[in-house]
Amino acid sequence: MNTTGLVAAFIVIVSGLIWVGTHSNDAEWTGNRNQCVDECYDDWKATNGGGIAEVEQAKQVALAAATPAALGEKYYGQCIACHGGRGEGGIGPQLAGQATADIVAKLTAYRAGEERGAQSAMMYPVAKPMADQDINNIAAYVSNL
Repeated sequence: MNTTGLVAAFIVIVSGLIWVGTHSNDAEWTGNRNQCVDECYDDWKATNGGGIAEVEQAKQVALAAATPAALGEKYYGQCIACHGGRGEGGIGPQLAGQATADIVAKLTAYRAGEERGAQSAMMYPVAKPMADQDINNIAAYVSNL
């Protein structure tokens, strides 16, 4: 079979697959199942406090009004595995009872790649992406544990 024949056979096979696929689908299926329009969307808005833009705006207002400790609590979720849910320690050292300034100094040093102890290498990739505000927020939360 030559190239033209192969291309023709490929087109016939793909066309057949497309036809079978479109004619054997359930008519109720809507693709990604994300088809919420008209009454569905009105119901969603009533349940969630407005449309998508209003919900996002409310989130931004709440985020702006949150205290540093509240923002730090969300960030602390990635620390629990090593430092414990209440900062009691485990794989990593105890954080509970440490002053805000100490936590800021340690995280800033880790972010800069400075050696702070035997497990410093575990903290480098955690602290590296933290912005100053992230460090201050998590320190505010940890100092209250």
